[in-house]
Amino acid sequence: MSGVLRKAYRDLTKRRLRSLLTLAGIVVGVAGIVAIVSTSRNLVRAQEAAYRNASQADVTYWTWDAPATLERALEALPNVAEAELRTTLYTKWQVKGTWRDLYLIGVQDFGQVEINRMALREGRYPDLDELLVEASVQEITPLAVGQEVAVRDRFGQERIFTISGFAQSPAFLSSALTNFAVAYAPAVQVRRMVGIAGSNQVLIKLADFRQRNETLQEIERLFAKRGLPHGEPQVRDPVNYLGKRELDSLMRVMFLFSALGLALSGFLVANTLSAIVAEGVSEMGVMKALGATRSQVLGTYLLTAILYGLGGTALGLILGAVGGWRLLARIGQLGNVEVAFQVAPEGLALGVLVGLGVTLLAGLPPAWAGTAIPVKEALDSYGITSTYGQGRLDRLLKRISGLPPVAAMAVRNLARRKARNTITLLVVALATAGLLAAQSTNASVNRAIQGVFATYNADAWIWFAEPVGKEFAGMIRAVDEVREVEAWSLADAWVNFRRARLWGLPADSTLYNEVMQAGRWYREGEKDAVVVSADLAAGMGIRVGDVIEVEVDERARSFRVVGIAVDNSIFLGAAIAGKVFAPAEVVDRMRGRQGLADLFALRLESTDPEAVDEALARLERRFRRLRPATESAHRDMAAAQRPARLLSLALYAMVLLVALIGAIGVLNTLTLNVLERRREIGVMRAIGAGDANLVQAFLAEGLALGLAGWALGLILGYPLGQLFVRLMGQVLFQMDFVFAPELFPISFLFAVALVALASLGPALGAARLPAAEALRYE
Repeated sequence: MSGVLRKAYRDLTKRRLRSLLTLAGIVVGVAGIVAIVSTSRNLVRAQEAAYRNASQADVTYWTWDAPATLERALEALPNVAEAELRTTLYTKWQVKGTWRDLYLIGVQDFGQVEINRMALREGRYPDLDELLVEASVQEITPLAVGQEVAVRDRFGQERIFTISGFAQSPAFLSSALTNFAVAYAPAVQVRRMVGIAGSNQVLIKLADFRQRNETLQEIERLFAKRGLPHGEPQVRDPVNYLGKRELDSLMRVMFLFSALGLALSGFLVANTLSAIVAEGVSEMGVMKALGATRSQVLGTYLLTAILYGLGGTALGLILGAVGGWRLLARIGQLGNVEVAFQVAPEGLALGVLVGLGVTLLAGLPPAWAGTAIPVKEALDSYGITSTYGQGRLDRLLKRISGLPPVAAMAVRNLARRKARNTITLLVVALATAGLLAAQSTNASVNRAIQGVFATYNADAWIWFAEPVGKEFAGMIRAVDEVREVEAWSLADAWVNFRRARLWGLPADSTLYNEVMQAGRWYREGEKDAVVVSADLAAGMGIRVGDVIEVEVDERARSFRVVGIAVDNSIFLGAAIAGKVFAPAEVVDRMRGRQGLADLFALRLESTDPEAVDEALARLERRFRRLRPATESAHRDMAAAQRPARLLSLALYAMVLLVALIGAIGVLNTLTLNVLERRREIGVMRAIGAGDANLVQAFLAEGLALGLAGWALGLILGYPLGQLFVRLMGQVLFQMDFVFAPELFPISFLFAVALVALASLGPALGAARLPAAEALRYE
């Protein structure tokens, strides 16, 4: 082993605890990068595989009472590879006394399912009076094979079912995200519950997805020829798949925090190498006196940094692979897909690059500064107090008065190792800034969701299988629980070749409180005026006064944009570009439904969730001949908040990661301080200092670093939070930045707790040092 390598090895092993702490910081940063890159690449690969999988439906239609012969007729059309019929029912089921949302799917033959297949995981396929439950439902409520549950049919009657087994359904997101259950039953039984002899859902798999528009026209003509009522086709979008938006935001947050973690790891390396250089000043003097050049001395210390980088990177790659495997398993579970984990080569390459690059870059400044010391000064150096008290900061801190002796000593000690303490202060500041950014991002997302629902005065909505006269609103209003009713219109549309949602609302609506970002709301009688949502305007560059083309049911029409409203698409899996609002009569005319309505917004006497659900159940029973469906605002709110909670969990997990690195930094610094001040500790013990005095001294020093880091973290946290919110807004929905006043005390407690916990170990270590051993320290 060469002399340079032996010295680098000795520097690493001389202070084992210091080296372990530094390695831990590098490991955490590298592992985060590898885990996140591998997870994102595996998810992309899994999604590509899922869209190549013939199981997923390309086109889904809602229809009513379709005969079994429709399957064969559809498969006879050009470009239709497969067609299957289902009978479905959105209803409620009772599990252990609690009524929950249920999507019940009736299957004709479980052994012949080719589209939207389910994989049996436990039990068996159901017979009559039995349910096959989607496996992820067990995450929101405890269930077991053989358990009995009650299910409501379309007429409000309750039927008892026994759970026959559990299945995984890749066509649906996990119930842990959507908060509703999916279950399967024999088609004949679901038909009885719906009250039809046929099916109400058509699933189609295309031979060539690129020719979908021509195929959709053929299908529409077939439906028209057979006189089958049907809804708008739901066409699978290979680019904007269900949950992609939320997954993109999750990955972006994790990348940001990994970058922050790597920055903190770099500070740890710089901190450690500055300590090694400080301890080896006299050695550098000897080396230079013997003829070593500055570059040779510099290379010696950079080799130490490389060894740190190699060790931390190797361990980080292993830990990152394991972490990515577990992270992928959890995200795959939420997405209801099984993904075979593969370590991404680009993740490994990036981990190696940043692991070695960060350590080298972080180690260069302290090594370069240390090797610049002249030979005579280096040979005369006798440790950490050689220059203490000579700087302006030293003299300034000495003038501080009025503090208790322990606190005054802690504050003055901050100037003894300026570079090290500055780096530690930055570590605490970045950890605090990370917490503030996570908290403000979470608050901004929740505020945006609450703002959307505050825009709607409606407590619930009811729609019917077929349009009714607008005067039907009076019949709905006659129900005791209903206070106010408005006829609305809703349709999928295309705006300049971008998918959007077209809302037809009365110009003087009292159940919609428009919040304008620019321009105004349309007025009564305006035929060519529309208002667009802020996310649609931002995504397409639309301004007030522009003319846009809106297409519905192959009917295109030009409109003038008179306003931009803050009403963004915030629901899980939303793939639409935004919303367009137009007078209800204009939308009805575009859809060929003048004087008719199929959607009504309701304001109820009580907003209590249970009372709302009971009122909707009564409306469904009263108008059951019209095959109504209902939705409440509180269920919509819960569905929108579930992915936000997932994002919050990811944010807080990343904060813990950053806090861990920050705590390692503080622990590193104070451990070095204890090691370097063992003689001082011996002197303090010799003059009567007890264990409590030593613990207080080092705890106070840690708290002083924490307070200074918290103050700097406040300054850094505000722009960092703005950056996070802006990036989240690009993949989720438009949101305003929220920096709540309560973040100040929360971040203060976070910083104090972080440094207090990290300081405790070194402080107790100092207290355990006997006076004789401390005075013999070399």
